[in-house]
Amino acid sequence: MVKSLKFIPQLRRLIIHSMVVIDKKNCHAVPFASFQINPVPEYDEITELIPQLYICGASSLTLNNMNKYNISLIINATTEVPSVRSLGSIPRIKLWLDDTPSTNIYQHFDFISDQIETVISSGGNVLVHCMAGVSRSATICLAFLTKFCCKSLRQAYQLMAQKRPFVRPNIGFWRQLIIYEDEVKNGVTSVNFVRSREDPENVLPDVYLQTFVESCRGWRFSSDKQKFQPILETVSESTEVRA
Repeated sequence: MVKSLKFIPQLRRLIIHSMVVIDKKNCHAVPFASFQINPVPEYDEITELIPQLYICGASSLTLNNMNKYNISLIINATTEVPSVRSLGSIPRIKLWLDDTPSTNIYQHFDFISDQIETVISSGGNVLVHCMAGVSRSATICLAFLTKFCCKSLRQAYQLMAQKRPFVRPNIGFWRQLIIYEDEVKNGVTSVNFVRSREDPENVLPDVYLQTFVESCRGWRFSSDKQKFQPILETVSESTEVRA
């Protein structure tokens, strides 16, 4: 347990203990509910983004993993994953986020980034999770990395993509991340939206195109003759992990 948690005033209202989830918005307790996940090997691992900051999907939420990585704080970026009894009394923050473009995730960026920084600075380890570790948790981590660790949102995504290549925040989350970057980097933004030739009606962040180009370079020198078809569109977590 990280001693510094006791002097983060707002955190106490959000911590999940044992079998109860505290709903900060409506100020009521939500009873523990059973929860099962069909693990997907690609997402069934905990990824260290930087020292002391980890990201994962819900299938990695085991007591063994919490002990292995010495987790001090768990940030649950979902609505659907309840408190897990087996994780004991590790402090938890639940954000009640849906993986939809219209979800207001921006409202959590500053507060949660500050909590992550406080715990890490005090020697603790933070785990941020959603269903698959692809969209919601990735967005929260990108906000933190942009504010405290990286020169830009683009650099934060590049760092994350190197460690966890399949992260794909939805387009609405990207819009909010760009607004946040503008705020914390004093009017400077680094990510733009572009249109895909295959789907001109929709836009995507240009960092996905960079990932595509780098993937094609790797394929060019491969002996595999099958054409590489990377995913450029945002990926909804609901299609990847079934609760």
